[in-house]
Parts: sequence; C-alpha cells; structure tokens
Amino acid sequence: MRKKDPVTELRRGALELGLLAFISKEACFGGGIIIGLAEASNGGLSLTEGALYPALHRLEKNKLLTSDWRDGVDGGRRRKYYLITENGLERLNVLSLAWNELSDGMTALLEGDE
Repeated sequence: MRKKDPVTELRRGALELGLLAFISKEACFGGGIIIGLAEASNGGLSLTEGALYPALHRLEKNKLLTSDWRDGVDGGRRRKYYLITENGLERLNVLSLAWNELSDGMTALLEGDE
C-alpha cells in the first residue's frame, strides 16, 4: 500500500469541503462547478476537469452526492447535474466545523505574538 502524502490528503479534504459547500447551494453541472467554485473561492479552488470528475464520482460513490441528467437551456445538450444528499449535508457540517477549528488555530499560530 502506498503511503499517503499529507499535502495531497489536505488538498483532497479541502476539495471535498469546497465541492459539498458549493453544490449545497444549488445543483450544478461539471463546467458550472469549475467556473463557480473558482469564482466563489477567489481562485483558491481552481480545478481542471481531470481533478473535478474523479472527486465528483468519489463523492457520488460515497453517497454524499447524487446526479441526474437535465436538458440544456434553449435546446442545448443534456448535462449531468450534481446534487447534495442528506449524507452530504451531514458531512458538510462535520467538515465545516473541522475546517473552522483548523483555520482558527492556524491563524492564531501564524499571527500570534512573536
């Protein structure tokens, strides 16, 4: 078994939190998630399709997201929309609390008395 890289694990957790938070606001398709997440995070979560779709599939496999196909606007092509599940909302709450605790602690550490 390959040893897990801590930086990769931290990024994966941040990506999971970001995706769940973004999709919790409204169902969205892949391209919309890439654009919306980058805008909502001020560029902090800029993704490629190669990073996004494996993460979405993992979240769907873990029953944190579900998806459905919808017709495009004005006769455009059908798109797969992702929606958060009840399990996803529970996970979002857990991750949000953990993130806030970690963020507050790191801010105190980085900006603390010298």
